Amino acid sequence: MPIGSFLDSFPALLFVAAHVMFLIVGVWAWKRTGASGRRLAPLFWLYIAAQAIFLGFFAGAVTMKMAVLIDQTLMVVMVAAIASRASTPA
Repeated sequence: MPIGSFLDSFPALLFVAAHVMFLIVGVWAWKRTGASGRRLAPLFWLYIAAQAIFLGFFAGAVTMKMAVLIDQTLMVVMVAAIASRASTPA
């Protein structure tokens, strides 16, 4: 039995609610950075897009593996961009 298989017994609506909450947090973080974080603020859209992709999975638009692949790709791009911007003078 794979680790986490107990999650299969939870209703899908719980996961949809979690991803909607994550999406709201992403929008909040983007707005919160404001003008002072203008170099990093656009990167929050990568996180927001990742959450939208997961909502697409629950809508039947993509498979779970595709949602995870796109999510992880967006997160790697975000991390690389943050590291790149952090090491470059403003």
